Amino acid sequence: MDIASLTASATQSQSASSGAFSQLTDNFDTFLTLLTTQLRNQDPLEPLDTEQFTQQLVQFAGVEQSIQTNSNLEALIALQSTSDRQASLDLVGRVASVNNNEINISGTSNDNIPAFRYTLPQNAETLSLNIVDRNGTIARSLDGQQNAGTHSLIWDGRLENGLNAPAGTYRLEAAASRNDGTAFIPTIETRNLVDGVIFNNGEPQISVGGKLVSLDAVTRVDARF
Repeated sequence: MDIASLTASATQSQSASSGAFSQLTDNFDTFLTLLTTQLRNQDPLEPLDTEQFTQQLVQFAGVEQSIQTNSNLEALIALQSTSDRQASLDLVGRVASVNNNEINISGTSNDNIPAFRYTLPQNAETLSLNIVDRNGTIARSLDGQQNAGTHSLIWDGRLENGLNAPAGTYRLEAAASRNDGTAFIPTIETRNLVDGVIFNNGEPQISVGGKLVSLDAVTRVDARF
C-alpha cells in the first residue's frame, strides 16, 4: 500500500461519517508507519521529498475536518427532527390556520365547523366567495367583509337548500375587484381543529380537519375558534 492510495481511500470515506473517522484513523496510522519506515531507510544522498509528506498530512487533516463537520450536521438534523415531532404533537387539540383553501367534511352534523380566513390587500368594490365541490360545482355562496385586511369566514357545512353537503373535499374560491374594475385574488387560509399527527419517513404531518398538511404550511395556531 502506497501513500497516495491511503489518501485516496480516506478521501472517499467522507460520504459515510459513521465509521469513516475510524477508517481515517487506521489509514493515518498506516501512513505514519510507512513514513517513518521510509525515513529510516532513505538514501542519505537522495533524501525523500518532505513537501510530499506535508501535502499528505494536510489532506488527511482536511478529510478529518470534513468528517467531523458531517457528524455535527447529522446531530443537528436529528435534534431538529425531534423538535419538529414535539412541536407537531403539541398542536393536537388546537386550531390551526393552514395556507390552503381545501377542507374535508363527512357530510354529517358532527363535522367541526369549517372556517376560513381570507386577506384583502386593499378594499374591494366587489367580492365573490364560493364553496365549490370537487367537480367545480358551487355548493354555497357566502358573504364577507370587503374592506382591506384579514377576515374570518365560517361555512356551516350546508348547501344553499339548507341540507348538509355530501361528504367530500370542498374548497373556497375567492375573487375581488378594485374600484377601477381591476380583478385580484384574495389570499385564503383554512382553519380547523388539529385532530392527529402522523410521521411519514420521519417527517411529521398534522391532520387538520381530516386533511394532512406539513408543518411549514401552518401560518397560525389558536387555542379555540
